[in-house]
Amino acid sequence: MFDETTDISVIQPRIDRIRAWLESKNLGALFVYSPAAEHKWGQTAHVAYLTGWANHDRIVDSAVVVPVEGDPVLMFAGLPYMLEQIDQVSPIKDVRMVKAVDPNVVAVDAKTLGGARGPQTFAEEAISIMRENEIFNERVGIVGIDNMPVPFYEHLHAEWGDNLVRGDDIVAELRAVKTPEELDLIRHAARLGDIGFQTMVDVARPGMRGIEIVAEMEHAVRKAGADHAKYWMGSGPDTKWEDTRLDIRPHLRVLEEGDFMNTCSYIVYKGYWSHGQRAGTLMRPNAYLEDIMQTAIDSQTAGIEQMRPGNRAGNIARAIRETCEAAGWTLLGGRVGHGIGMDYSERPSPAESNDAILEAGNTIILHSAFALPGSGKMFVPIGDHMHVGEDGPEFLMGFERGLFVAGE
Repeated sequence: MFDETTDISVIQPRIDRIRAWLESKNLGALFVYSPAAEHKWGQTAHVAYLTGWANHDRIVDSAVVVPVEGDPVLMFAGLPYMLEQIDQVSPIKDVRMVKAVDPNVVAVDAKTLGGARGPQTFAEEAISIMRENEIFNERVGIVGIDNMPVPFYEHLHAEWGDNLVRGDDIVAELRAVKTPEELDLIRHAARLGDIGFQTMVDVARPGMRGIEIVAEMEHAVRKAGADHAKYWMGSGPDTKWEDTRLDIRPHLRVLEEGDFMNTCSYIVYKGYWSHGQRAGTLMRPNAYLEDIMQTAIDSQTAGIEQMRPGNRAGNIARAIRETCEAAGWTLLGGRVGHGIGMDYSERPSPAESNDAILEAGNTIILHSAFALPGSGKMFVPIGDHMHVGEDGPEFLMGFERGLFVAGE
């Protein structure tokens, strides 16, 4: 039988660490919120991390209540069929359907369940959970608020008032350090991304539109088992980088021999992201592009060398900035990448302002956004998916970092 259930042995240590944190903060429970998985550019995976419900059929608001004593409870504002979907992937036994805050979402009608009144709200159900565990009038921590709709927060605050405590996001802190099992899934996601890049090299030919090449890339990766696969492609003539065009509309451009190409992957496998970026040419190499690419690689590599346990996260961007400035380049907005795992963007941020200390198990995508001298044109030719290992940085992608030549 096909079984995708997350083992409770994966979830339980996470719950235990949250309980210890609750005790240290004198809190009665933690309310953990996530929006639908498809809201993928912000936090969506706190609930997935604590329940195993990480697949893209999680299309509704959901929350986990972790009481300081008692079992965790998963709540969702959806439809009854979702109970079966949850049971197929989650070891959490106590799952409760609740009333949606937003009346327009996919959810039961308020009168459908629970008699005339209908299901309880998120806050009412959370209070019931605390009472069931004999936790009364105690403060409740809340996390996931960065991606929480204002009406949802107002609904919680109306019930709890000053007992609703905003503070450190313990779930984000735990998620930043990946276990060996998580790293195996992330490595596989990175290998799937490589399949897409290699497919591009194999199929791209003059006369094809970018959208046709991207379709082949995404098809190959989905066929290989990805939950989600998206690529974009920028391209332009073999003159100078300033003549390239970025992202969506260039998908319709017909490529010619010698063209510059720039492409980026967004891959999810069993709830874990990989993200990479590469640049190259069609059919033949280009000396001009090779020259500017070397500056990008040198700068990016300087940042990667800072990816060691105990180093300050901000040292990554500083090393990149100092290296590219020595070549007369600048960074656009200082952005060089982001942490990545069950969310596209999570801790730790490699921004220069970040004083957080890197730990073994951190995973980061580094895709420095350079401004070319003179024009200021954005140049992001390389994105490396990295693991901060015990002994230093580990490259998770296998596809070549230098310029590719597609269609040879």
